[in-house]
Amino acid sequence: MKSSFATHLIAAAALFGAVSQAQAEIKLSPDSSLFFTADASLAYNSNVLLSSANEKSDEVFDITPGLLATFGQGSEWQSQISYKEDFSEYFSNSDLNADLALADFTSVYDDGATKVNAGAFFHQVDQATRDVRGADSLIHRDVSNANLAGENSIDAKDSVKLGFSYDDTQYKSSGFTNWQQDQVFADYYFKVEPKLDLSAGVTYKDNELGNGGINSTELYYNVGARGELAPKLTGEFSVGYNTIDMDGRPTRSALGLESKFTYAADEKTNIFFGANNDNGYGADGNAYKNFGINGGFETVVSDQWKVGGQLSYGRYDYTTELRTDDFYQGQVSATYVVSREISVSVAYAYADNSSTLSGASFTDNILSISAKFRY
Repeated sequence: MKSSFATHLIAAAALFGAVSQAQAEIKLSPDSSLFFTADASLAYNSNVLLSSANEKSDEVFDITPGLLATFGQGSEWQSQISYKEDFSEYFSNSDLNADLALADFTSVYDDGATKVNAGAFFHQVDQATRDVRGADSLIHRDVSNANLAGENSIDAKDSVKLGFSYDDTQYKSSGFTNWQQDQVFADYYFKVEPKLDLSAGVTYKDNELGNGGINSTELYYNVGARGELAPKLTGEFSVGYNTIDMDGRPTRSALGLESKFTYAADEKTNIFFGANNDNGYGADGNAYKNFGINGGFETVVSDQWKVGGQLSYGRYDYTTELRTDDFYQGQVSATYVVSREISVSVAYAYADNSSTLSGASFTDNILSISAKFRY
């Protein structure tokens, strides 16, 4: 049965009414707490499948209740773990309705000389993306990650950072290629100013693909800097030599680039931008070269209002098939902070993919209103 707009608003109001009566914080111990969280959104999506041949527009109601536990508040070692259930309901295309699990863990240790960051997540996903699209349905997949990185100061000027990460994508629909990546990196930092470090490092990646994919290894030798790069400009960048060795194919090399910067235009406005040039794999197992640039801003208008926007461009040159994509995205949003626990946002997002592969081009518009609660 087709659900009404009023029905969803009543359901959201009932949930948030219950949340507002809940205890704001449950203390598990002097330094640990448990919170109830709830996110909800109502959106119009002009092309939910991101298709040029089978465009389906719809209104989507999404509600995500969950629990968040924090540990080590005020200590050198702090952690948090959360679990959410994401319920999506489509007004016109009920066959796309989904119930997805989202589990996340993060942990940070910092005693001034040693810093450790650890994390893991498991997400069930079905949203269409530039690369993951079905002809008449959304593509379900399980996405998981585990990562650990530690940095230790050798002396007042020298420090070393080591880390690894594991990524895994498992598709629940035929016609797509599972992908796993193991990554290990080592970086050396030398302090040249109180707030500026120069760096040199190397990153190794091992890619294992399912049916239809070609396994590969990658190496990225780089130099860069991090910290306060100029007055009001902070960030981190690396540039270097990137190679990819695919089974049964010649080794390819190219310029490697990773960067992200923030410019404090004034006390209320931050401008951020960055660029990247690296390698990746599509959902069909084909490798590509990826160049991207992005930029945006966030302005705190008042204690309760903030606005922001962002633009990005990505070029994907596939190396194992005759395909090139030019992908553009943009978004503007306004957020009203009701209280420390509640905020409401309105956003508009636009996406456009221009591809040389027949049927891979599309445009999409999303207008949404959403609310976030934490109690």
